[in-house]
Amino acid sequence: MEFEEALKVLDAAVFAKKKVHLRDVEVVILKGSWQGQKYHEIAAASGYTETYLKQDIGPKLWKLVSEALGEKVSKTNFEAALERRWRESLAEAKKDRKDQSLEGVAGITPEAKGQKSAEGENFSGSEQEETINNNKVIFIGREKAIADLNSLVRQGAKIILIQGEGGVGKTLLSWEYLTSAGFDLIMETWMAKEMQQITSAKSVVEEWLKRHFNEEPSGDFGVTLERLRQKLRNPSQRVGVIIDNLEPALDKDGKFIPAHRDYVELLRVLADRGGNCVTLITSRERLGESAVSFHDYRLQGLDIAAWRVFFSSRNINTESSVLKDMHQAYGGNAKAMHIISGAIQADWEGDIEAYWHQNGQNLLIERDLKDLIASQFDRLQEHDPEAYKLLCRMGCYRYQEVRSVLLDGVLHLLWDVPESQRRRVVQSLRERSLLDFYKGEHYLHSVTRAEARARLKISEDWKIVNRKAADFWTDSVTVIDTPGDAIKALEAYYHYIDIEEFDRAADIILKERKLKHSDLGVAETLANSFGRVGLLQHMASVITSLAENINDEYSLTHLYNEFGNILLRAGDIQKGIEAYEKAIEMAKKTQEVISQKENYEQLKLELEKINVSIRFIISGSKLSIGEFEEAIKSYEEVLVLVENPNYSVYTVGSLLALSVLYSESNSEEDKQKTIIYAEKAKKGYKELPNMYLSVWIKAYSSVGFAMIHNNLGDYEKALEMYREALCYAEQSNYIEVKGRALNGLGTIYRKQNNLEAALVNHTDALEIASKIGAKVNIAEAYYERGLTYQKMGNIAKSRTDFQAAIQFYEEIGAPKQVAKVKKAMSEN
Repeated sequence: MEFEEALKVLDAAVFAKKKVHLRDVEVVILKGSWQGQKYHEIAAASGYTETYLKQDIGPKLWKLVSEALGEKVSKTNFEAALERRWRESLAEAKKDRKDQSLEGVAGITPEAKGQKSAEGENFSGSEQEETINNNKVIFIGREKAIADLNSLVRQGAKIILIQGEGGVGKTLLSWEYLTSAGFDLIMETWMAKEMQQITSAKSVVEEWLKRHFNEEPSGDFGVTLERLRQKLRNPSQRVGVIIDNLEPALDKDGKFIPAHRDYVELLRVLADRGGNCVTLITSRERLGESAVSFHDYRLQGLDIAAWRVFFSSRNINTESSVLKDMHQAYGGNAKAMHIISGAIQADWEGDIEAYWHQNGQNLLIERDLKDLIASQFDRLQEHDPEAYKLLCRMGCYRYQEVRSVLLDGVLHLLWDVPESQRRRVVQSLRERSLLDFYKGEHYLHSVTRAEARARLKISEDWKIVNRKAADFWTDSVTVIDTPGDAIKALEAYYHYIDIEEFDRAADIILKERKLKHSDLGVAETLANSFGRVGLLQHMASVITSLAENINDEYSLTHLYNEFGNILLRAGDIQKGIEAYEKAIEMAKKTQEVISQKENYEQLKLELEKINVSIRFIISGSKLSIGEFEEAIKSYEEVLVLVENPNYSVYTVGSLLALSVLYSESNSEEDKQKTIIYAEKAKKGYKELPNMYLSVWIKAYSSVGFAMIHNNLGDYEKALEMYREALCYAEQSNYIEVKGRALNGLGTIYRKQNNLEAALVNHTDALEIASKIGAKVNIAEAYYERGLTYQKMGNIAKSRTDFQAAIQFYEEIGAPKQVAKVKKAMSEN
């Protein structure tokens, strides 16, 4: 018995039982199985993926064949079962010569012969049962899609283009819809992946007419189409049509390629308003034929609930947070869901966490997933090289802290494409579901990005693309007002790290930008901006990793200076001092190198300024840990160094700090010094050049003067200055200063017996300090709140806060501050 003869017997049996004919993909499996091929061999020969044939189509096929033949059938025994059916049909034919057609012979069903139907019994193996269950699970998440298709059909849609990325489930949705919607006949055609293997529309229509309508086609394609049109107008037979995987037949503009323009005429027939027919077309790409009337339906990935049910059906733990990470990484892709769950079952004994720990950074580890993505990239490269180039280039963006890129960032990567054509290239990727976008924001799904990045890295574009992307981020962030602005500006740093241009990465950290609310030319480095908006730890980790790769002493001097500042503000006093010592060491080395440079005087001035700023900040660190005597000595040393008018800001800062330090004392002599230094600081502040009058300097100065008035008992003036500091902090988004001002307000409210207000301000200050990781401020907020609880008589909460303050002061190495807290505790 030859396969073609067996196929006719089986197709007739299936039609008699289910009123549908075998689909092309099912015939592919049957033929390969008949020839003894395994699924991976059938897949290689046909262009389908092994997973699709083995998991999506195979189990349903064997169930269908079992029902049609009335016995349990699998891939390994179906040939024998068909042989038996063939012999039975021959015997039956002899008995009834009036019915010679194969369709009539195959119409003798198991039920007619008194045999028990095998429905529900033909999947004894657990693997087949699982797969069937999984196919049902897929559509748990497709209720809305089914409803949407129903709605379009009710509105009169004749052709619906179901568009989406590869593996999202377009084909399965199409079959589920047509098989569940009660169509009397389902016809299909599948586009071969290779252009030269695509079946002509003429051949497709001829096959449909012969197989489904017993109608002989005409030699003239127009006449053949008209015969099909008339058949589809039969009011008693509702026909569903699937045209699967359309994109190989389309060019870069979504039009049919010249060799297959006859499909336009076929679609016009299928769109006939008088036809009792609905056509579903699946494609990764848009259809751009204006002569064809159709509705476009975008299919998205499955939601997390569907993934959870699916994985649960395979006895994989769905309570793990890993599942959510997987779902997000693969965009809910149905094919990825199948492939990965199968791998977890087969190779990881169902341990989802172990699998993701090992493979979470390599999203294309599974061969079928890699092939699924690679095929679309390859097709794009062949048909639209410019769009392919852009897709690969978009892989340079990280899509992590900054999850998407504005259109300008996409267009920026098309520097070598004429400006008039750039938006067309972007649109090409959008229409192919390769570039996601929402309200002007563009991004790649994780899997697409992984393939794009891999291809970009081995291309000659790798370095220039990252430089272009870095330029985009740098140019697009002109002012840093919020944490989001700071994070965006830092993206340029990562592009230079990727291409190992570490000196340029350092330039990003040290680049100065004007402050938002300053028209005086005041600027700050990106590192300082991170500190201002409360991202101290983030910048600390960035500089730590960068410094290891920098050899230039000049850049290292500036980096360690910024690093020391960040660490001290975060409360890592000892590490901050160590960073400053390295900055001084690098400055000395730089001094030796720059003597021969043309801009020697300018560079020398910068290094001297760094030296002064380091000493000034170290003085402040001693103040913050309660080493008042050492702090006084250190600030007085700074005053000796600041004769140069370029350092006047450090003069004012040192005078103000000395006034604060002396105000902590109760002696009359120190009170007089407090007033003297405060007056000098006020005078110096008024004389500061405009270039130093940044909002953050005003904010810090207001806090300093508020502390002085508070210590001197002038509470109303202190309240005024703290509120002024809050205004400045809000203007510049200086989160740290805001926290300090709130804590200061709390201390004054406590002294004024407004304890509830005090408590609120201390708690708000503590929340801010904790958020940015400023340990000194955290400790101080706990201490002050502890004093407030103590005054309220809530000794338990008071002791809890005091203990927390001690813990943080001990962490930063501040024994005198620890002693201060313990002394307060003893007064309970």
